[in-house]
Amino acid sequence: MQKGQIALGAFAVILVAALYFGGKTANKKEKSVVHTEHGGISFDEYEQQQIAKLADAEKQQAKSLAEATKNAPEQAIDAKKKAYANLVDFWKNNSNPALAAYYIYQAAKLEETKTALVDAGDALVTAYKSTEDSVILNNLITFALQSYEKAVEKDSNDWDLKIKLADAYVNGSQEPMKGIGILRDLESKHPENIKVLMSMSRMSIQSGQYDKAKERLNKILKLEPQNTEAMYFLAITEAQLGHNDEAIRLFEMCKILVNNADFNKEIDEIVNSLKNKKI
Repeated sequence: MQKGQIALGAFAVILVAALYFGGKTANKKEKSVVHTEHGGISFDEYEQQQIAKLADAEKQQAKSLAEATKNAPEQAIDAKKKAYANLVDFWKNNSNPALAAYYIYQAAKLEETKTALVDAGDALVTAYKSTEDSVILNNLITFALQSYEKAVEKDSNDWDLKIKLADAYVNGSQEPMKGIGILRDLESKHPENIKVLMSMSRMSIQSGQYDKAKERLNKILKLEPQNTEAMYFLAITEAQLGHNDEAIRLFEMCKILVNNADFNKEIDEIVNSLKNKKI
């Protein structure tokens, strides 16, 4: 590590940004390792494991709700969607986002609309980020990718959707280069799209390509001078490049613009680390 660098890993800095700029995760248990192999089981097996942990009354309720989905005729779409919605609510109430997301996905497959597929993909990605059970992670990200892919087939001009698809590939799947390829294609076609540039910048930071990140982030700030997310990431990038004074300047400016007490505390810790060289 260079003398000027701050003692924060790429995922830690992404996390701070996510908490205050609406980034890629919403809780402080962000996984520190991605693209790892997880021993997996099917959702049916996983559900049975989770039902076994419930109190007797809840076990019976879960079984009844599952039976309702099986008994609903295949052609009775509305009845089957209602049955899935009941299971979504049940598993949300029992603090199991993975199974809730799974049934959102099952309902989306029935509806087959872009909106339903995107909602399912979002729910699965959120569950992937918050679920502690590694045995179900591969299933969550696989179904999320399937949902986003089907949604893209329905609307190939939706940039935000393609960015979601790319991020899921990069940050969860065993095929991160597919996601990078999607973003590179978007960047070549829309070189001044802020969201595309920001996603590429994040990925450059995660892979340690700080010069590329700096180039993209400076481009964003030329387009939007008060973009605090870009300012924050540029500060991180400058620190990793050993440019402490510039990093501190950017952090302090970002702190003023964001004006959030919790964020200020996070930034003060980073700035003090830079100033004291305690790395």
